[in-house]
Amino acid sequence: MFKRPEQSYVVSESTIRNLDKDPANPLHQIVRLLPQGASVLDVGSGSGVLGRLLKHADKSLLIDSVEPSKFAANHAKPFYRTVYNGYAQAYYQDIKENDYDYIVLADVIEHISDPQEFLTELIENLSEKTKIIISIPNVAFGGIRLSLMNGNFNYVDSGALERTHLRFFTLLSAQQLFKNLKLYEQEVFFLGQSFYRVEFGRKELSTSLLTLFKLMLNKEALAYQYLFLLTKKSCIPPKPAFIGTSGIRIMIDAILYRPKIRSIVQYIRSLRKN
Repeated sequence: MFKRPEQSYVVSESTIRNLDKDPANPLHQIVRLLPQGASVLDVGSGSGVLGRLLKHADKSLLIDSVEPSKFAANHAKPFYRTVYNGYAQAYYQDIKENDYDYIVLADVIEHISDPQEFLTELIENLSEKTKIIISIPNVAFGGIRLSLMNGNFNYVDSGALERTHLRFFTLLSAQQLFKNLKLYEQEVFFLGQSFYRVEFGRKELSTSLLTLFKLMLNKEALAYQYLFLLTKKSCIPPKPAFIGTSGIRIMIDAILYRPKIRSIVQYIRSLRKN
């Protein structure tokens, strides 16, 4: 797993409200996917952001969490029935006995050195009815592609290239992992963000309009994260749902975020305020 500075677990109420309004955030979609009355285990819950969002949505669920950080686990306690402080591997017997309807792994498996081994052991302790919700960052996101083309692969404190990430996934590599585990996709979401509104600097994204246009037409390049609803039961592969920033929005950002144009826009805004 990984270690984070304790204060990074502190999430403000304004951030919770913003997440609640952002359909391209995986936690927003997870709240929507979880039905009333379900029993849920939030693995790697941090300080309880998912639990807080569920309370905002006024959803009545039985939800527990597993969180290795003692600091974060203490912050999460008001939002869960039970908070298991430690790694999931230490609580497999409890997981098996609770027979949850859903296991949530929101931006977790990229922090694990061997996700397949971990998930194999976890699945062995789940019944056929239990569904697994997994969100992961997309290493083939257009912003990362452009950054690499400019010779950059810069780790950040929070984002797709977070410095605590041990594994990186594309859509195909994630799907191959699930196939190896005999997990079937019930729902798949491409969660889009503008290349220019996440962790990349303008110089890192320098490119021609033709290259940008090609990326605009590639939905896998538009996806900042993927979200999967998985089941042990065989089912018909779903048509992925794309949620979030469109290619057109990215092209507009590419134009407006050019230094000269951006300074003009900021100047016009300052005139309006005056």
